[in-house]
Amino acid sequence: MEHQNMPEMSQNGDAAGISPIPPTLKIDNDSIPFHRDVPERTRSPKTVDPKQKKNDEYVMDTNNSSIVSKRSVEKLYYGGEAEYFRYFVSKFKRRSPLINRGYWLRMKSIEHSVTRFLAEQTPKRKIVVNLGCGYDPMPFAFLGKQPELCENTTFVDVDYPVLMQNKCGIISNTEALHGLLENFYRTPNEDGVLGAGNPYLAVGCDLRDLDLLKETLQDAVEIEDESVAILFVAEVSIAYMDRDASQAVLEWAATYPDVRFCLLEQHLPDGIEHPFARTMLAHFQKLRTPLHTIGTMEEMKQRFVNAGWPENALEMHSLWELWAEPTFISPEQRRMLDAIEPFDEWEEFALFASHYFLLLVERKADQDYTHRAHRMSLAATRASVIPSPVDDSDPEYRLYVQEFKGSQVPRRFGALIPPASRGQDGDAIGLHGGLGTQERLDDCDTYSWFETAQVIDGPPLRTGIMCHTITRLGGTNNCMVVGGRTSPDKAIADCWLRQDSVWQKVQSLPEARYRHCAVPVRLPTEPRPAHTLLVYGGRTGDGHVLDEWLLWAGEQGWTNLRVVGDHPCARFGAAMITDHKESISGVIIGGMTSAGRVMNDFWHWNLQPDMSITCQNVSARAISFLKHNASILGRFGAQLVRTEQGILLVGGIAGGRMLTRADEILNMRSLRPFTVKNARPLFIGASVQDVDGGLLLLGGGATCFSFGTYWSKSCFLSTTSRPQEDMAWQLISSKQPEVRKTLMGASPQLDLPRGADNRASVFSYHSAHSNFSPSSASGDRMSVMPRMPSPSAVARASAYYPSASPSIVVETPPTPVVNGHGFGLPRPLSVPKVQLAGNNNFMKYLDAAQPVMISGLSFGTCTQYWTNEYLKEAIGVDRKVVVHASQHETMDFQNKNFTYDTRDFGAFIDGARGGEKVYLRSLSKDAPSETPANLSEDFPEIAQDFQLPEELAYVVANAHSTPLRISGPVAMWLHYDVMANVLCQVRGTKRVTLFPPSDVAHLGFEAGASSSSIDVFSSNDPALSKTHPHEAILEPGDILFIPSTWAHTAAPTDGMSVAVNCFFRSLDDQKYAAGRDVYGNRDLAAYEKGRKDVGKIVKAFDDLPPHVSGFYLQRLGMELLEKAKVTSASAGEQLHSVYAELGS
Repeated sequence: MEHQNMPEMSQNGDAAGISPIPPTLKIDNDSIPFHRDVPERTRSPKTVDPKQKKNDEYVMDTNNSSIVSKRSVEKLYYGGEAEYFRYFVSKFKRRSPLINRGYWLRMKSIEHSVTRFLAEQTPKRKIVVNLGCGYDPMPFAFLGKQPELCENTTFVDVDYPVLMQNKCGIISNTEALHGLLENFYRTPNEDGVLGAGNPYLAVGCDLRDLDLLKETLQDAVEIEDESVAILFVAEVSIAYMDRDASQAVLEWAATYPDVRFCLLEQHLPDGIEHPFARTMLAHFQKLRTPLHTIGTMEEMKQRFVNAGWPENALEMHSLWELWAEPTFISPEQRRMLDAIEPFDEWEEFALFASHYFLLLVERKADQDYTHRAHRMSLAATRASVIPSPVDDSDPEYRLYVQEFKGSQVPRRFGALIPPASRGQDGDAIGLHGGLGTQERLDDCDTYSWFETAQVIDGPPLRTGIMCHTITRLGGTNNCMVVGGRTSPDKAIADCWLRQDSVWQKVQSLPEARYRHCAVPVRLPTEPRPAHTLLVYGGRTGDGHVLDEWLLWAGEQGWTNLRVVGDHPCARFGAAMITDHKESISGVIIGGMTSAGRVMNDFWHWNLQPDMSITCQNVSARAISFLKHNASILGRFGAQLVRTEQGILLVGGIAGGRMLTRADEILNMRSLRPFTVKNARPLFIGASVQDVDGGLLLLGGGATCFSFGTYWSKSCFLSTTSRPQEDMAWQLISSKQPEVRKTLMGASPQLDLPRGADNRASVFSYHSAHSNFSPSSASGDRMSVMPRMPSPSAVARASAYYPSASPSIVVETPPTPVVNGHGFGLPRPLSVPKVQLAGNNNFMKYLDAAQPVMISGLSFGTCTQYWTNEYLKEAIGVDRKVVVHASQHETMDFQNKNFTYDTRDFGAFIDGARGGEKVYLRSLSKDAPSETPANLSEDFPEIAQDFQLPEELAYVVANAHSTPLRISGPVAMWLHYDVMANVLCQVRGTKRVTLFPPSDVAHLGFEAGASSSSIDVFSSNDPALSKTHPHEAILEPGDILFIPSTWAHTAAPTDGMSVAVNCFFRSLDDQKYAAGRDVYGNRDLAAYEKGRKDVGKIVKAFDDLPPHVSGFYLQRLGMELLEKAKVTSASAGEQLHSVYAELGS
């Protein structure tokens, strides 16, 4: 099994079936440290502050996310080793590579610190106390993997009593855990010692109650004994305490005679205004778990000194420093991480690791720390990562920020395209490709200081790309696109040349690559100079880092140049520029090795007449000048820009520490940094251009670990402070639909809620050029008469519905009846009921892609327990929920004939029972616009009542979301879901009407929308006569399988309905659109791309007369519809042949 279920608790808090050892029982083993009797606690009950109790619950909730992330790391990165996080996580969830790597580094830091303590040679008894441990199984990992280190050691876990009760229950029920202990037992105490077994102790205690903690530890393990060596561990736990309470913990820990403290927490290396810090702090504030004691590393160091810890015994490093330290993480370990999963989020990883620190300090009563040096090997590199004070008094080294006005397109790791006309140099610039909010982009935004500037377009790519280069060739406006990537393991070799404003594909690179360097060079050829391109380094899709120099030779393609003498090692993400605008020499700075280390070096290169490359390492001179600021020189992901002030090194990440607003921009001529004033841009993933004596910073942003994504605003930086209203630069053209509407004068729609439809209709755009419309494209005339089914359709229907009378299907086609009229919706066919047994398994129906009602399976006790009163009591009558409230029988998403009301859950249930037209489709409790609904996380109080049967294991394994649905007497709008799902009816009865994907043209779906305004229950729309409806009446205990893209609507038949939807992925992951999909109805990547391609097709006809463009667009439309009919027909034949087995 992937997880250990939480133990069922009896009324006295014991795990059902587990008998606690009596409190007076003495464990007969003198070798264990806690051999004394465990007294039953009789403390007077404390008055509980309801507000504080709620705050404590929010803090405990942080354990749930953290432990799931650590489990993801354990399963992926600790292959072949014993797994212990698995028993504390209900379901494995693979986190993103960025989160996996971040948590791996956190886990490595704690493991390193504990291992160092356990390896100390001392006759003393050792105690490891994990303060705020949560479900972390650190004691069991050490006992199971490194038992030789654990001799004479006691592990003590400390956290809130309710959390530790649950943890003890899991340990009791899990052989792999309590099997590592001797005589593990649980006590009846409400706090203090809750469980024990040699060499482990579980303590339930609020860390603010130090009197209880001290008393418990002394009674249980004699922690005050001078023969004891202690290590306290606190991993992001005391950060949630107020400053006085957390300071009291530090002071208390310092009172023991032989003690060490390991602290891993967040800090602010560049203050609260840094974009990562702002995003992180806002995240914890949103979770109602603010970081009360966060500050700088120096402030935290002073707190320890004030608490009585020796300053000279304290060592403190950011996790980014530890990542770069070879004695902490070897190059082989870093390469191992890359081999596990593709990774290219280096800038984001550095931001995360730079905002966390590891502090280690010790205090021994017999030790003189007056002249004690740091013990850790990082002491040798410490000086190089401490920045010297920066003098920003010189106005020439200040850069003031002016943010662009108007619309912004979120886009990072794109590339700049110069204007096609030399006349617009300095007046307009294009930002091409990059990563958007949902996917990699293939289009180009145009920025200018005047609105009539010529729009800049990129090459006609088949897919979005990022981390590519675009280089202007010589003094012309010709330019070249080279390489790039889609995902980190899919590099691109394609190259495109824009010559005389026309893009053409040219010779591909000999090996696909991304994050390479590309600069223009001017070869002194006869009879005239040749303008071409020099490419260096980069990374391939399989992770190979390159050191080759490539020269583009026009029709002859790429030439691999010979390197003579000393030269830079292989790297990617370096910065490179020529000495002059037209030159055959230049510099390379920084970059990253295959082992994930940022290079702190500086090279000068020359292209020799014999077409060889020579290089000279000039690092020593620059590092000597920068002294303590030397670490800001070598960077990854930075850019070199030629300006009036000289060549500037802009942005990126440094190898030793995080860059700040005082040194992110370095003048390479004077080796002095600029200080950024006013707003705080994020120089990650941005593109930089010199204009008007200043810098344009376009795009940029970063995923800030698990805290959210920050998108930079494009801005202008100059040495002169200017009023914001003087900013003339702005976005003037974009292909992104929501921004394009804004630029064309429509109301802004930049922050649409997830699930809303961005309906930039393709056909409404066509209407400006022709009479082409969807209804006329097929060539069919609209008719109110029902269409006779073809013989093949009759045969397929007979095979699918064997229980139906053949005469009904063949001789009398279904009669459309709406409101007594003889046209409208045909009489629906009943969805067949099936039972899953033997060979009749779920996968057969999934592959057939036809709806079925599954009977005879149980999905838990919810069908018995979920009465109105039970739900109100379990969830809470005061729980706030967002519901749809309407005055109409059928809700309409397009016309919004309902409101979103926030109600108390109890009031909502009473209203639905009383006949109010209200409807709840649950959203994520913590992040409704970012995370799909999850019943176990959003309603943990009732989640245990619902469990899909093992016959639907495929649904569970590929689950996307599990929303709770509670409805009064109101019908849902007609819609389709891209995710397949099973609808589990818990209470009440519900009528569901479904339409096959082939009916989509008749159901009123506008382009780009997944919802329709047609009310199929009452509409007289004659188009419905061409549909093929199916109907299912669900009763409690029924499960309806709804295949992907089957349009459907539903309504209760007896007043109130309660159900749970289980959406799941039935296609390969790459088929779905990149980015978030909260509702499971975001269209597939192929469709989203296809809509963009349609726009390109239409644009290709812009220069033709309207009647000509209309003629050809109609022809293309008919061809596309014909292909769609053929595809649908072949799919129908295949599906119905599979379903013929139902009749056998």
